This record gives sequence, C-alpha cells and structure tokens, in this order.
Amino acid sequence: MRGFREFSPMVYILILIGVVIEGLLPCDSVAALPRVPAEFSEDGRMAVVQTAGDLAIWDIEAKILAGKVPQIQCDQVRFLKQDGWVLCAGNGVTIYDWKRQMAVAKIPPEGKQAMRVLAYSREADRMVVGEGNEAVSVWHIGDKLIPLKHIPLDAEKDVFSAAASSDTKTLAVTQGRKILLYDLQGTAVRDMVMKEGHPHDLLFAPNSSMLAASIGNTILLVDTEQRTIHARATLTSAEGARGRLVPRVFSLDGSRLVAGNGQWSYPVFEVESGKLLALTEFTYVDRERGVRSNIQLHTADISDDGDYLVGQPEHPSTLQIWDLRTGAMLPDLCGDDCRNMGPGVGLLRWSPDGSKILVEMNGGRNAEVAGKVSLWDVSTRAPELLLDPSQPQAKILAKRTAPPSPHAAGSSAPSAGSAFVHASALRTMATSPTANLLVTTGDDGLLKVWNPGKGTLLRRLKLAAPASALGFSADGTILAAGTAQGEVRLWDTRTWREFPPYLSRQGQINALQFLPGNRLLAIAGEQPKVSIVDLNTREVVKELVHMSASESCDAKGCVRKRSTQAEAVLTLALLDGSPFLLTASQTGQVAWDIETWTEIDRPAGFPENWSGLGWRRSYLATTVRTRNPMASALTVWDPRRNGPVAGLDIFTNGDTEVVEKGATLALGASLAVDPLNRWAATRVGEQVSVWNLEDQERKKTFSVKMPYYLHWTGDGKHLVVSTLDRKVLVWSAETMEPAHFLLDPAVTQ
Repeated sequence: MRGFREFSPMVYILILIGVVIEGLLPCDSVAALPRVPAEFSEDGRMAVVQTAGDLAIWDIEAKILAGKVPQIQCDQVRFLKQDGWVLCAGNGVTIYDWKRQMAVAKIPPEGKQAMRVLAYSREADRMVVGEGNEAVSVWHIGDKLIPLKHIPLDAEKDVFSAAASSDTKTLAVTQGRKILLYDLQGTAVRDMVMKEGHPHDLLFAPNSSMLAASIGNTILLVDTEQRTIHARATLTSAEGARGRLVPRVFSLDGSRLVAGNGQWSYPVFEVESGKLLALTEFTYVDRERGVRSNIQLHTADISDDGDYLVGQPEHPSTLQIWDLRTGAMLPDLCGDDCRNMGPGVGLLRWSPDGSKILVEMNGGRNAEVAGKVSLWDVSTRAPELLLDPSQPQAKILAKRTAPPSPHAAGSSAPSAGSAFVHASALRTMATSPTANLLVTTGDDGLLKVWNPGKGTLLRRLKLAAPASALGFSADGTILAAGTAQGEVRLWDTRTWREFPPYLSRQGQINALQFLPGNRLLAIAGEQPKVSIVDLNTREVVKELVHMSASESCDAKGCVRKRSTQAEAVLTLALLDGSPFLLTASQTGQVAWDIETWTEIDRPAGFPENWSGLGWRRSYLATTVRTRNPMASALTVWDPRRNGPVAGLDIFTNGDTEVVEKGATLALGASLAVDPLNRWAATRVGEQVSVWNLEDQERKKTFSVKMPYYLHWTGDGKHLVVSTLDRKVLVWSAETMEPAHFLLDPAVTQ
C-alpha cells in the first residue's frame, strides 16, 4: 500500500470482490455494493457495467465495447472463472456467455423476492445464493450449473440476517437469539445462543473463520470453528456512541473491522481484541453554504490493509477517501469535475490496481457524460473514457483544465498555484497572541506551525485524529488542540514539549478557550454544555449549560427570546481585562461572569442588540442590527465606554453571496481586529477590507476567492486569510499588498 499512502496513481484498493456480504433482509443489508452493478475482471482489462436495460462488457485496454447482453436488469454482476462468462443476479440468477451471446444457465426465483449472490469462490467455482429470507442454495458452476444444497429458511422464526463465508463453506443465519451455522459441504448445523440479545447484520471476515454480529451498541466477534465469542467490540457514550453498531466491512487480512455508528460515524476495531482503534466522523466543508457539515456514506469499501476507507457521501456529490488510522479525509477522488456533475455521481468500482475508477453520472450539468458511465484516472482526478453502450468504441475525453487559483484582485498578488497548506480540507487555524506563529489543522490529521511573516513551515505534528479546535493561552506559551475524538492535546510553544493529553467527554471538540492564569480551559463540544477543566488536576470544576437568547427582528424592532433547550456550543470567546466568557450556538449567544459563573443577559457596556463573537484585546468585534431590519453592520465596540470605536461594513445577506460555477454560495461576513488595536479587517462575501481604526477609514479592499477565516498575527503586521480550497494568503499591513501564500512543498494537490 505504499502507493496509496503517497496518494499516487498506484493507489491500490481492493473492493472485496467475491467477499462483500449482505444480509438477506433489506433492513439489515450493508450498503457495500454499488447501486448500479459494475465490476472489473481480475486483471483489470475488462469491465462489466449495468446500463439502462443492457449489460455492457468493455475491453478497457482496447477501449472498445467487447459485448452486450440486451434487455436485462441486474442487481449484481460478476465475472466468473470461465472465459466470457458473466453472472447476473436480480430476478433470478442467470449466467451469460457474452462471447457466444447466449445464456448458459438460469436459476429461477421460487418466490417474489430478489436473489442475491452471498458469496462466490473462484477457487472452488462455487456460489451461495440467497432468495430474500426464504431460502439459500449452493451451486457448483463448472461446465454447467449443478445444485449442491438447498436450505429453506423459516421466515416466521425471526430470520433477521444471513451471510456466507467467502470460501462458500459456511452459512450463518440469525433466528431469534440464535446464530445457526450451516456446513455447506456436509449436513451439520450448529447453533450459538446469544445471551446479549437478538443478533443482526451478520458479516464474515475474508478468512471465513470470524463472524461479526450486531447486538445493540456491541459487535460480537464469533469464532465459527470453536463456536465461541472471540471478542466484543463496544462503543460507549463517552467514546462517541450514536446508536446501534453495524459491522460494515473487514480489512482483507481480517485484522480490522469498520462499523457504522449512526449516520456519519465509523469506528475501527481490532478484531483480535475488540479494541477501538479509531473513531472517524466524516465531515465536509459544504461549499454551497460555506460551513462544515457531517456526511453519511452511501457506499463504502475498505483498502486491502484496512487503513483507508473509500466512500460516496450522500452530500456533496463527490467521492472521498479517509485514513482510518487518523480520521483524516484525503483530497476528493474526482474533485470539482465530479462535484459539478450534480447529485447523480455514484461510486461503481475501482480497478484492481487502484489507478482507475468507474463512475456513474446520472444527471448534472455536463451533457457529455450525463446519464452514462465514465472511467476516471485517479492521479489526475479527471474523466478519461466515456463508456456509452450505444457506441462501439469508448470515447476518449479531453483532459480538463483546473479552475483558476484564488488571487488578490487589483494587485500584484503572488500566484496561489499549488500553494496548499494541507493535503485535505483545512479545518481551523489560530495565531499566537505574542509570538509570530500561525497554526493550521486539516483533515489530513496534521497540525502545522508556520512563521506567517516569512511564509515558512516550522514543524509538523501528527495527530491521532484531525484537530477540530485550537486555542492559545493569553501569553502564547501553551497551545491546545481539540480533536474529533474528544481529546485535547497540549504543547509548550517554547520547546514544543507535549504535556499529557486530556480526554474529554464532549465528543468532537468545537472550541477551546483558556481562562486567565492558564490553569483553566473551557471546552465546548457536541454535548450541550461547556466544561471548565483544571489542567493541573484534570478535573471538571464547572459545567455551563448553554440556552441561547437569540434575536427575532422585524420592521418594528428586535426581540430577544430565551431558548428552552440546551444546545451544543460552537464558539467560545473571552474579552481581555473583563470577567466575561461568551458561548455561542447556532441560534444565539450567552455571556457568563467567570467570577461567579452566573449568566448575564447583556453585560454592561455591550450594545443593546449585539451578536457575533470576535474578541481581540479590549474590544468587541460584533454584528449589530441597523435601522434596516434586513441589514447588519460589522462594528468594533468598546465596552469600557459603551460605544462603538468604528462602524465598518454594512451588509445584507445578498452581499455575502457569490456565484461559483453557477451555484450560489453564502460565504457570510466576519471581522477581525489586530492585537495592537490599529487595524480591523472585514470580510463580506469575497471582498476583504482593511480599516484604520484611528480615523475609521477604509485603506484597502481586495478580493479573495472563497475566503473563510480572518486572523491577525500577534505583531499586527500581517492579516491571514484562509480559503475553502486549502490555501492561506498572508497580507501585509505595511505595504497594503498581498505578501505571499503559505506553501508546504510536500502537498502537491
């Protein structure tokens, strides 16, 4: 897997052809097989694809349509051992010789339920076929189809799931609290009683000797030879449990198991011990809304060593790879080309060597490939061939040019080029309040420390899971990073010696804030509370329950309403020199007096209708309502004299929207004040303005493609602007011009 780890054209992913097992009942089935059947031959030279009413066989190497089986609809397709034979499962199971254009054999359905191939062994030339929850049969293929065994199932006895081993020797069926183990080569039937409850979602490991079964929030790992429970894989609420655990797929060597945990959470367990190795919660920066969102995988498969997961999310329309060891998301497999096709992008199959991928294109804005199947090159992330079964030859597609890189408009900005700071999506960033340091984190699981003024990378720190929040102490000597698994990592920024980590019970951490003295750390995560942790004793000394007070405005004015339900906090902020800690959720914000830990409806000196969180030194950067109920203003407010320092940009929601490739993107607005209180920067949509706070004049306005975060460096000399496409622009307050883009030479795409 060396090539895969380097993310090179030699990506090697095995999709467990002949190993993927599904339950008989739809409610228990694992979404591991594609919606539209497709498969490569063992050597990767041929591909069989189900199209609209036809089965097309393509010679990928020669780029021609080698054969076609007309008027057939398959739920599964498979190349068989025999030359020219393909299998189609759906309304019955049919074997076709596409070279001779004839059906070789057919297994008609006994009932009304669809038939599935539960396992196929090329070595034994045998397959196991299931028909709903009614029956399972074993067949030898050879020169002709020979029935070996027929096992009727009693649907009235709570048959929840069934699975067959990849060697086609064992069938497992759930029945009430029992797992029945059928010897498919003999007549023996063994049963195991599950005291924990009713088993569901059976899945065999590739070595056929281990079986996974789901019971509540536990997966039982069963030794089918000894008929014993080998290990238990569990997930507690503290570890991030989100519902019933469902086994999804084993690694090819059988050492790891990926499980489903709710809609977007995927834990990885060690099979030998049941130990939790990693918990990956799949998120994506939604470019249409400009926010990070959780995503559910529609289809998923694992790499041969169990380190990587390939998935097709429900949204957005693209294909992704994740490092299961760290939870890091690697760059899109198809990039913008795939994303812009529309909602019908579908993962079909990877070639055996991982260099190519078949992608279904149903609809979208590219008429050239809409409704067809295309072959994509992994290294270039671009369509290479168009497979249209109405044409005798595959169409060679022209290489697509990459969209122009972000740049500062109206200036001699340095070219962004391939100036990526991370190999995957940029999660968050922070600047040190004292030293000239910038820290960035990405879905690649790395934390990077930069000198933003010089544009140099100082160090890389590898995390066990991607960091979702960063926080510096007031003196800049301590850096805290909160991860997607609820862990807080701590470093001394003078020596980069790491302190012992702190494991919270907050799930993914959304925000961190040091309180005065560096001893107390406020931690906000997925739980509807903020934990105040003593870093010396590692004890939670206080928990703040956030219940928003949000504004509702109309032409008559604004009314502040109190929520009746606790909410997860997304942002924390502390105003220097004051006792006020602010917590903000999606619906509103709350101010807390940290001396008494009491909630303050509106702290003294705050504007009447205040919103937003942008603290820097002694000023409040906030969003306030204007006389126009549809508009807001970015304002720097001084609570000491209860008045604005500067009223800067006024905007409406329409001002924050931009059009990107025909889609309207809401980028929002933001405000940042430099530590020396000389400059303020505002962002409305893609327009960034720099203001002189003394005379309240706009000094410079420039454009940045897809901007996200705004930060000033500790010395106030540079404004740092991150973008949604993993680039960071450093802008100089001395020259009033862009200085450079940060660049990690190790990140090439």
